[in-house]
Amino acid sequence: MKILFVWTGVTSYMADCWRTLAAVPGVELRVVIERVNSGKEFAAEQVLAGIDCRLATAAEAGSAVAEFRESGFRPDVLFAVGWHSPVVKAFVAELPGVPKACCFDMPWRWLPRCIAARFVLARWVRQFAAAYVPGRSAARYARWLCFRRIERGLFSLDQARFRPTGESASPAAGRCGFFYVGRFAPEKRIDLLERAYARYRELGGRWTFELYGGKNFLQPAEMARKFREKACLLLASSFDPWPLVILEARSAGCAVIASDRCGNGEELGALRVPYGDVEAMARAMLAVERGERRPDADASAPDISRYDCRAWAERTLAIARDLVKSPHE
Repeated sequence: MKILFVWTGVTSYMADCWRTLAAVPGVELRVVIERVNSGKEFAAEQVLAGIDCRLATAAEAGSAVAEFRESGFRPDVLFAVGWHSPVVKAFVAELPGVPKACCFDMPWRWLPRCIAARFVLARWVRQFAAAYVPGRSAARYARWLCFRRIERGLFSLDQARFRPTGESASPAAGRCGFFYVGRFAPEKRIDLLERAYARYRELGGRWTFELYGGKNFLQPAEMARKFREKACLLLASSFDPWPLVILEARSAGCAVIASDRCGNGEELGALRVPYGDVEAMARAMLAVERGERRPDADASAPDISRYDCRAWAERTLAIARDLVKSPHE
């Protein structure tokens, strides 16, 4: 099975997944990534080690396609991310007869552009046999866009990198403290986190709170270590389609408190609080410190193992085989 992924941005979590898929007997995987300047540069060679990968800027889309054409590699299936990338568009146009899955995490929202996308993107959508999305909210948007087939479970990672060895998230095991990891963008509402932490201290809370992002940006290896030291991740976002950091934290055994506007909160077992409710977040923080809320305490908590890169490889290969067998169903 020959599989081609065309992606945007160097990401460690997808690198985990691609390496695992490439190691499956009978799979020949190639990856093309549009290099974007996101303000936090990974060491691409290190992150993508062991993957047959070509990096190209938007301006190099034509040369990347020409190089791909000369290689003679003809994929059985193309997984392409989004619809804005010049590199993605070039490869979709280059492979008209190849079954394709469109990968994206955009959620459904009652916004004019989301509503209009059904009509604006109609020609683009018809080129794909399926949409491959992370979770429930993006699946709803895919239905609105009229994709013929919708598959869930796009985002996964190597959970073993984050998994603790024997300890839990309880303070008795030496883990304490709250933290935030991510961009310091307006929609992340860092101001709400700081206000909630101040209120938590007024209520008698004793744990510290640390922010990782911006100048304190952590490389993937450092992040995994930090997660294993802390007890609880905080997210107060006004908009967050499917924050992968929740999966990273849960894989490390951390509790997670997230606003109800974080797309994958309920799917990964986060403790959800109403967006903007500083008092509710502060009291949830106090409950976690006191051991009243643990990620593994609820028997109905979702099984996050389906988001491990090994499960992802099996799922993605099954999707690819199905698309080859019946690309237009």
